[in-house]
Amino acid sequence: MFTATTGTLRSAAVRRLRGHWQPLVDLGLAAATALLFVLSGTIVATPLAVAQLVPLVWRRRFPAAVLIVVGCATAAHTTLGMARAVGFFPATIALYTAATHRSPRIRWVLCPAVGLIMAAASAVRHGPVEGLLMAVVTVTVAWLAGVERSQHLRQRAEAERQRAEATHLRLERRIADQATAAAEDRERLARRVHDTLAHTVTVMLLQTEALKATTSLGPAAGDRLDVVLRAGREALAEVRAALADADEPDSAVLLATRLQTLQAAGLRLAGDPPDLRRELAAPVRAVADRLIGEAATNALRHDGPGALLTITTGRGEHTLILRITSEPADPSRDGRGPDGGGFGLLSLAEDLTGYGGKLVHGPLAPAGWRIEASFPLPARAAVAVPPGR
Repeated sequence: MFTATTGTLRSAAVRRLRGHWQPLVDLGLAAATALLFVLSGTIVATPLAVAQLVPLVWRRRFPAAVLIVVGCATAAHTTLGMARAVGFFPATIALYTAATHRSPRIRWVLCPAVGLIMAAASAVRHGPVEGLLMAVVTVTVAWLAGVERSQHLRQRAEAERQRAEATHLRLERRIADQATAAAEDRERLARRVHDTLAHTVTVMLLQTEALKATTSLGPAAGDRLDVVLRAGREALAEVRAALADADEPDSAVLLATRLQTLQAAGLRLAGDPPDLRRELAAPVRAVADRLIGEAATNALRHDGPGALLTITTGRGEHTLILRITSEPADPSRDGRGPDGGGFGLLSLAEDLTGYGGKLVHGPLAPAGWRIEASFPLPARAAVAVPPGR
């Protein structure tokens, strides 16, 4: 079985839990508070108690509305004789959540206003010390805790944005360095090719000119030597011009040619390969195209004619996920070695690691092979601060 399957399933379960744990916590908190209300005998008016407890389930999505409803219900319930210690608990939760909101009006206007309403109601029912002072202290602590939490969330979001930008800059710097190194390698190769061709063609031209100067030739033979000399000089000039303007061939074109050749030899493709030109930078895309080509070659080599190659893409956090699977036409066929990778995938894994990505591969059951590679994407916009915590 593919070695990364377990890890992928675990990651998916974690992401699913992250998306649902907060509503579950809010529902459990409301239920626990309701139980506390019932056991402590806090409830004086059942409708007001419901108005205090039920809105807590939606406190993260609608913090301002929940605070208004819960705060007003708490103030009304207090004037009817509700005990302060337990009765103020839903209001402090709603107040804390609203104070974490990114809107200054909610943090600095709505929260103090609702707090003052509850404190005034408590003062009317329980007096200036046990009512007003205790309510002001309780409300202030919950409010300031939420404000501090809001500041922490904004700082964390800013730190995440800066880390994403730093990662993007490091990737761009690494790509630029590798592109410079590749350009230097091409320049050295061009110089070697130029020196070899220039030496060889120059010797041919000199020998031809010497032959023309030292040998008595007829008009026809002389014309032929002139043609050879002219062609040699033009060839030398064209080689110099071509090497001076030489560019690395487009990896997408090379991949298309390679896949056509492999299909002619018996490889089957499940759809067209993905176009990654808009997703990845050119050097990183070249690695992706080479990986697809290597996987296609290995599929035909190990799984034989009729092998099916499937290529899909997905999105991760700041990454593009490329998944490639190959399945033989005959499941009993298994032409791979113990590791199944070979030097091609090892080299591609090293290249991908150099760009900040990752490559994993392994067998499929009952037969076949799977490759999964993550390619870094440019940094996205800064993460927005969640409305409430």
